[in-house]
Amino acid sequence: MAEEKNEARAAADAVLAKVREALRGLEAIPDAATRAAAAGLVLREWPAERTLPKEIRQQAVDTLHRGGLDFPEIGAAIGTDRSRAWRIWKGMS
Repeated sequence: MAEEKNEARAAADAVLAKVREALRGLEAIPDAATRAAAAGLVLREWPAERTLPKEIRQQAVDTLHRGGLDFPEIGAAIGTDRSRAWRIWKGMS
């Protein structure tokens, strides 16, 4: 179980590093006004991007459920309890 959590942490860290690297691309915009405006657009549109990881998590939980795991097992596998696993599956969390 600890190995699975370490594997998930490593995968999340790798994705977050790529996101940070992409965001650092804003610093490369030479014109300060364009850089500020582009950063503002990213900030304004960022909340909408939060839905993608939520959808990916929900799809993964659905895959586990369709694969035969019950919600207590899914909760244990993803590091949460059975009720949260169920809420994720239903798209409520």
